Amino acid sequence: MAYKVRYMWHPTHKVTDLKACEKFFHDVFNLESTPVEANLPPKEECPTYPRDYSILTMIREVMFDCVDPTKYIVEGRQSLEDVGEPGHLFCFGLAVDGADEIYKVCIENGIRSTDQANRLGSLKKPPITGFKNATLFFTLPESAGLRYQIYPHDATGPPDPRAEPGWKLPPVSENDPLSLEFCSHHTILTANPAKAFNFLIGILKGKIINQGRNELLETDSTYISLGDGVYEVAVPTRAGSFAAEDLKLNAPFDTYHALTWKVRDLAKVRRHLEAKKIPLLMQNEHTIITDPKHTIGVPWGFTDQKVPGDLRLSP
Repeated sequence: MAYKVRYMWHPTHKVTDLKACEKFFHDVFNLESTPVEANLPPKEECPTYPRDYSILTMIREVMFDCVDPTKYIVEGRQSLEDVGEPGHLFCFGLAVDGADEIYKVCIENGIRSTDQANRLGSLKKPPITGFKNATLFFTLPESAGLRYQIYPHDATGPPDPRAEPGWKLPPVSENDPLSLEFCSHHTILTANPAKAFNFLIGILKGKIINQGRNELLETDSTYISLGDGVYEVAVPTRAGSFAAEDLKLNAPFDTYHALTWKVRDLAKVRRHLEAKKIPLLMQNEHTIITDPKHTIGVPWGFTDQKVPGDLRLSP
């Protein structure tokens, strides 16, 4: 069967304090978070699967997943490494049609994957989740550059509203202090983009929409349209830059670095962040980036310009 990426299922952000993350999203984004348990089957159907390790926050079309590794105990073992305070982006999952076919194509192209307990997947069939009978696998960074998560679109469900037939991005809320329209792009840092290109373009059929210099981040960047999103594959060009230092976190593999939001009113965003006493890490006329030490470990970007070649319309 033909396969395709529908949308980013969720970023995974490793954190040290779920309560602090919940407060951050309430105070800064004016959003409420949901315990992961709301997204799981009844406990009697998966009695050994953890239920208190994560909170989910729906930010426009992105369901943001904050995970405390110390609470993510799968089959009696902590399967994610600890993270330093306050946290760091880790990986992201993609909701797809044809997950089994993608797994097969990955195997044929030398990309191996694991299950949730970090066991290497079979050469013949993909792993399944620990909470329902559905395909779920994570690529090995050794072969794909980053840990990418693949999950069937038809296995997603509440509290994710995108599982509802006909769901569309709602208009920008007047109560949104950040005037978010949609996620402009996700940034992946790399020293060698070949593996990212092989997976995102060669296997998942993403399309390059722009290439050029990201002066603010000090990277040579390629922007890839895939599913409902855009992914910036960024190569740092100056030793000691913020991007170059963050790339070291996951060396020698790639690093999931940031999310940048397209906003309606950048001046409003500036005023709101200043009112919340959130310092900026870097900025120019059209983009501001928060200091991750003050924003749960994420350098959130906000911009009033779309990536060139991005044909998505503002809601």
